[in-house]
Amino acid sequence: MLQNILLGLKYRNLIKRAILFFPLLISVFAFGQRSGKVYYGFGGLYNFQTKGAAWDIRARIPVYKDIFISPRFSDFPVFNRIHEYYLGTDAGIKINKKHNVQPYAYVGGYYNNWMNSYDFYYNPKAQKNNFVFEGGAGIIFCVRCFRPYIEYRYDTKWKEGSLGAGILFNWSCFRSKKASEKTCPKFKKRFILF
Repeated sequence: MLQNILLGLKYRNLIKRAILFFPLLISVFAFGQRSGKVYYGFGGLYNFQTKGAAWDIRARIPVYKDIFISPRFSDFPVFNRIHEYYLGTDAGIKINKKHNVQPYAYVGGYYNNWMNSYDFYYNPKAQKNNFVFEGGAGIIFCVRCFRPYIEYRYDTKWKEGSLGAGILFNWSCFRSKKASEKTCPKFKKRFILF
């Protein structure tokens, strides 16, 4: 019982830190939105170990040159064997760009709510509230105002790998007069697709 109380205090402190971090995240988001370089998106994930499928939503906010942060929410719905959601932020860096392809790598911290952890009582790690670190890499394809992506994520706590794919888009690009002719970041030559 004392262990549960201490664990509860630990997560209460974690939540307080997240609340203090939230205004900073909002200010970075506002700066990125004003600059027109914020991308929003959605996608799907497949976890190889649990054989579970998830949907996710995210934003990609530039911070400095090739560095970005990406707040993300992922949900493995109730039809999966493991019903859980993740809420957190990745910090990433863009790697050398080749034509319309932008590789990137990232690390992130996430709050993980394992909703049906009670079904796995025999596993000592099976807790409802968890904090996990993830890392991975991906590729973004630059196509007009859209950025389709594919990525691999690895969860260090559960030792699970996931493959994700989705699409990011930029609202300011749609308002642009030349939305059909865009320059990819770090790629000076203009291109027209479709």
